[in-house]
Amino acid sequence: MTTYIVRRLLQAVVVLFGLSIVFFFIVHLAPNGPCTGFAQNARQVNQQRVCRLRLGLDKPLPVQYGLWLNNYVHGDFGIDLSGQTVTSAILGALPVTMALAIVSYFFQQLIALPLGVFSALKQYSLFDQLFTFVSYVGLSMPTFWLGLMLILIVSVHFHLLPSQLVMSPNLPTFWTHQWFVALGQNPGLILGDWARHIILPAVTLMVVGIAGDSRFMRASMLDVINQDYIRTAKAKGLSRRIVIFKHAFRNAILPIITNIALFLPALVGGFIITESVFTYTGLGYLFFTSLTAGDYAIVMALLMLTSLAVLLANLLADLTYAWVD
Repeated sequence: MTTYIVRRLLQAVVVLFGLSIVFFFIVHLAPNGPCTGFAQNARQVNQQRVCRLRLGLDKPLPVQYGLWLNNYVHGDFGIDLSGQTVTSAILGALPVTMALAIVSYFFQQLIALPLGVFSALKQYSLFDQLFTFVSYVGLSMPTFWLGLMLILIVSVHFHLLPSQLVMSPNLPTFWTHQWFVALGQNPGLILGDWARHIILPAVTLMVVGIAGDSRFMRASMLDVINQDYIRTAKAKGLSRRIVIFKHAFRNAILPIITNIALFLPALVGGFIITESVFTYTGLGYLFFTSLTAGDYAIVMALLMLTSLAVLLANLLADLTYAWVD
């Protein structure tokens, strides 16, 4: 196992190195280069000069790449257009996205896995046919359209839930010192307001995920319950609950682990769209606003960190697969 982990880590380093080259040259294809955003007003002219010197834009591209890679290896992601470090900007948005990811993914699996199992056990029934129809609708539904419809119906028409931001403007920013102080003083108010703001973005992310994971779970469960060892377990007189959940479900869940890792890149794309629609100030919203503003220092850092997260998630999925097996 140790040899396997080391080999996979080395492969991840090679892949990440290749991606860094691709990202670096794509950003340098932007009009006027990666420091363009600093030229938007007179105050930023000096910052643009510092940026050009820091990245060595007067040197050949291979030298520029070496300088940039050296900075990244030492944890220096540069300065954004506002003058703060890219690391500070990312750390400020990270808790927002992490909270949204945990909430949406927990409830997604809590709903999708039982739905898939029950649909497989009721194959070709009215429930199974209705479930198949609804899941295909969910899979074909664009995330941005669903988010806008939820805002229109739930927020604009019925005024049930807020449509923007992570917290109400009169309350402290999420996951800051002031937020924790307010949480200690009035936990009901703070957690209630945060929960009301997270529902619509979480539901938007969950719908497509539930549709995909439940269909995947149904197919895996159907394959398992037709195996010889399941028929043997039934013939031995084991209860239906033990046959399904101890024997069938534990084996059917194996392919889902791989599916979870493969779903991560799609989840990242979903965050960019969903957080932009709801002005939910996490990493997805930060990426979108940075890209539109020409803040390429943040764009590059998020691309690299996302790639690293996807590679590590795939490694973790492979290790988990071997452990569960």
